[in-house]
Amino acid sequence: MSEPITRTTKSIRGRTSSLLTKDRVEMLSDGLFAIVMTILMFDIKVPLSFFPLSDSSLYYSLQSLWPLFSGYVVSFLVLSMFWMSHHVLFHAVSKNVNRQLITLNMFFLMFVALIPFSTHLLGVYHEYKTAVLVYGLNVIIIGTMLLSMFWYALYSREIKNGRLAEHTIRRIKIRIMLPPLFAALAILASYYSLSISLFLFAFPIMFNVIPGSLTFFERIFQNPISS
Repeated sequence: MSEPITRTTKSIRGRTSSLLTKDRVEMLSDGLFAIVMTILMFDIKVPLSFFPLSDSSLYYSLQSLWPLFSGYVVSFLVLSMFWMSHHVLFHAVSKNVNRQLITLNMFFLMFVALIPFSTHLLGVYHEYKTAVLVYGLNVIIIGTMLLSMFWYALYSREIKNGRLAEHTIRRIKIRIMLPPLFAALAILASYYSLSISLFLFAFPIMFNVIPGSLTFFERIFQNPISS
């Protein structure tokens, strides 16, 4: 009796991957990104006063919101870069999903959902290096999870890949690696200037805007991939 049960169990496990649809994964991921990117704005409140305000006092009240607003802009750009890379991963690289890829995606989304917390921490305690460190580690972990999903989807025997040229794969990899790379630089820069740190966190968005801007990094990563 044990042999038929074993065969049935194996056949069920073999069909599990076919029951997992890529569309549901993309819908969940897009929905979470939309929610997280919206929540970022909730921490920025319109200044209220129970006394008459002058233009100058309102100006200074708005000026006090600058750390929160700058954190919102930086995080929105960072999440935009991760969303674009995530979209390319599931649209061009991975043509199907399995339980392992979905699990990696869940851990990826878990740390994406943590961005509003680390952003608010950075906005409120912007003068502290610890806040920059927590935010930077959050971005680095997200980038690491996305890169692990990319490698798994690219080399797993269970995942079907689209027809991608070598230079296309290289560019996808570079775009995934740039946010965590610049986040590490931003953590180091926090010992000198917070403004430089915020600039470095958001700077990789330029590589998605300026044509040909990836050429330098593509040359760096060309030899490891081609070998």
